[in-house]
Amino acid sequence: MKLKSGSAFWIYSVFFTLLNRFSLIGFGVLSYIILAKKVFPTVEIMGVWALFQVTLSIAETIKQGLLRNPLIKFLSFPQYAGDRNRVQSASLYIHILYTLLASAMFWPGGVLLARWLNTPGLLPLFPYAALYMVVLIPFNHFEILLQAHFRFKAIFYGYFARQGIFLLAIIVLLLADKSRLTLINLAVLQILALICGTGILWFFARRFFYHSFQTDRKTVLDMLHFGKYIFGTNVFSAMGRSADQFITAGLISADVVAYYNIVSRINNMMDVPSVAAADVLFPKNVEAFARSGEEKVGYYFERMVGTIISIILPASIVIFLLPRLCIEILAGPKYFEAIPILQIVILFSFLRPFSYQFGSAMDAIGKPKINFIVNGTFTLLNYGLMYLGLRYTGWMGAAYGAVVTAVIMFAIIYIILQRTLGIRLREVFRWVWESYRLAFRYIRNLLAGGKISP
Repeated sequence: MKLKSGSAFWIYSVFFTLLNRFSLIGFGVLSYIILAKKVFPTVEIMGVWALFQVTLSIAETIKQGLLRNPLIKFLSFPQYAGDRNRVQSASLYIHILYTLLASAMFWPGGVLLARWLNTPGLLPLFPYAALYMVVLIPFNHFEILLQAHFRFKAIFYGYFARQGIFLLAIIVLLLADKSRLTLINLAVLQILALICGTGILWFFARRFFYHSFQTDRKTVLDMLHFGKYIFGTNVFSAMGRSADQFITAGLISADVVAYYNIVSRINNMMDVPSVAAADVLFPKNVEAFARSGEEKVGYYFERMVGTIISIILPASIVIFLLPRLCIEILAGPKYFEAIPILQIVILFSFLRPFSYQFGSAMDAIGKPKINFIVNGTFTLLNYGLMYLGLRYTGWMGAAYGAVVTAVIMFAIIYIILQRTLGIRLREVFRWVWESYRLAFRYIRNLLAGGKISP
């Protein structure tokens, strides 16, 4: 079906982007519930699996800045219009080099990594992590090509198959023979599901890639130079999001990692509006900056953050008041030790939309270096404060460190936003109130019109 207008194109693209994100969260939550409640007999085993997933996720997330934006941008450059094969080859060359380094980190370097994380149970899984990274090469390459050509529906199909097949395989083995659901077999199932997803992406992307491999040093270096700040920002962001789990693994044990992991998963669900908004708002900010300058970008920032906070606040209050119910639904009574961690962290969840939209805004106005410096500074601060917290206050210390970091980060980000975009905090909270007012008016009109039964 051909899109007939620009607005239809954006609605179509945004719909499948959001659908993809929500499906990833949904499949992840369902898999987690099954594994926590029905498969893993102890919290410690869940902690090992959680660390394995975190390390894979970090390795996959980090390379996006090195590959996705440079490839998409270079394919749009007029000077490469007749030589896109060279651009794709350079991207694939960088991709392979990165994968070799990441695979070496997992295997044979996994011995040092498992020792650093104080989790020997990771060691047998790391060879499968190295194989997983290799299979990711075609999957991510096809994904980026599809994104560059705006085939968001095809990307959704690939990820849906990848996550859905993994979940289906878990359910089948659980019903057939639960004893087969070992950590090793789960790692193998992940690889098989990834291969299936790769096949689907290949089917849709095959018309866009070239079969010959032609690259040159200049193109490779230009792409590396273009993506260096985004790559660095992704490194810090990925490491920062998993700081509590890495620090607790190294200083305490894998079972405490499992408690922080369930809190992280709840936070990830809370962050879906922020992440999706950042993806959708970025091209709009670029357009606004080109036409109206920084003032319009500031307006979009205030309105979007206010709207997101209006969604997050009620959910945060419910989770804070009913933490036991939330953890019971997701993981069961074995994980009730995570309740105080969840309550502390969830109180400050309304600050996170500022950091997500900050990065999007800085990149849009051509200041990715500021985003890189801020992310790097606060990642180091986060690790330092969590380390001190664990050393001097016990296993809850990582939560205390995360909260202190969030408050400091908000204060400094707000100062930068004031000076660059003229952001006003009162305007952000005006949009929070405006969102509630509009929602109340909408509900009242529906009730008055008789469209909702009393």
